[in-house]
Amino acid sequence: MTIDLPESLAETWQPLGTRTGEASVLVASITTETTLYEPTDSTPSELGPSRIPVRSLFAVDVTISPSLSTIGVSPESALSKAAPKAKAQFVDALADEGLVVDGTRDTLEFEGPNGNAGTWYVLEAAYPVDPDVTANGTDRIATEAHVAVWPTDASYGMAGGVLPLESSESSEVDLAVAPERDRETITELVRTVEPAE
Repeated sequence: MTIDLPESLAETWQPLGTRTGEASVLVASITTETTLYEPTDSTPSELGPSRIPVRSLFAVDVTISPSLSTIGVSPESALSKAAPKAKAQFVDALADEGLVVDGTRDTLEFEGPNGNAGTWYVLEAAYPVDPDVTANGTDRIATEAHVAVWPTDASYGMAGGVLPLESSESSEVDLAVAPERDRETITELVRTVEPAE
């Protein structure tokens, strides 16, 4: 099931695909359905092997079975354990696509779209590029990845994105690097997305 983008982003971003993942924590099984989005004006990337666009958004539908309430746990009380696990799974997903996460630049508390306090991670990352399309022969460019996790009534909301911090310096691919604009777009998604319950 694709999570609908907020109206403010729906005209300029489009779904690129959905990936399902499964994990287990103690007695609970967790299923995540991650929908990846790309700008509607983007052209197929010739930067390198990654299927994640260098400028992208994502939203995750998280299902926990049995429900946390069944096992006597509230999503709010388990956030301190759930958020780092969600971040680790996100880092693994990026690594599967060739990105290298160099560490967590910042960990912030924020107010989720439902008013609950959540955790927001800002990650330093390097995006794989084909040295043949870059002016200086580099095989990676600096990027930034964001992942935000907040408790919902029965589970967790999760959303974020990836943005370029530098150009590939390629005459073929213009990344139009604009970190502040991209961060605002990711913030808009996190503030307004409505994960399924």
